Amino acid sequence: MKNKKEFPAILAGNKVVINDAALGSTFSNKGSFGSFVNGKLELSLEEALYLSYKKELKIYGIDGKQIKISELLKFASKKQRRFWLRYMVFSDLRNQGYIPKTAFKYGGDFRVYNKGATIGKEHAEWILYCSSEHESITMRSFSAMNRVAHSVRKKLLIGIADDEGSVTYYEINWVRM
Repeated sequence: MKNKKEFPAILAGNKVVINDAALGSTFSNKGSFGSFVNGKLELSLEEALYLSYKKELKIYGIDGKQIKISELLKFASKKQRRFWLRYMVFSDLRNQGYIPKTAFKYGGDFRVYNKGATIGKEHAEWILYCSSEHESITMRSFSAMNRVAHSVRKKLLIGIADDEGSVTYYEINWVRM
């Protein structure tokens, strides 16, 4: 079996950066990963961890030392509350062909684009909120989630991860009566 080539990236703050624009274009064009800022592809920590698990990316610190997957996971978990939960949902969606992107400005975890969507030309279909099977959602939270999704013309999607790592999705739609 042929080994995949792992491409280099640098951990810089809360992002992982691919400095080579041509290489960055490969990831961006191939799977809508990251976003270009000043000619460099910036990946979210979820995207970087996912690509590392898939053996497509090797991440280095600013000091040039390679960062192991376990170290990246530990780092990300310190930087972002609920990182592991968010990552489980992110990777599940990616494995199914959907494209999750951050949705912090909407108060959600991810905007989710349909399979094969072109980011920038198409809009996200859903605003996704991640939850674990042990969390409860208050009616006030649920109402706020629903209102935000409706106001930005997206469907509300709740992804609930269980202890075994499976994720179940619930889509909530407005109904006029």
